[in-house]
Amino acid sequence: MEPPIRQEIETAVQALDQAISGLINFLMTLRPTLRNEILQICGHHLQQARDARDRLAALLQSDGQ
Repeated sequence: MEPPIRQEIETAVQALDQAISGLINFLMTLRPTLRNEILQICGHHLQQARDARDRLAALLQSDGQ
């Protein structure tokens, strides 16, 4: 993988990781009932973001080997 592309993927992985962490930290400040309601509505999108982060990270690992 070319260095500029690798750098872009690394940046995307970091951005997704920070966004996911920020959302989780925010959710933890809410009352459990509200947190559960939000997770029911947005949980699928949160999981998609995690999956995307993991796929991009795997791409970087497979390229480095």
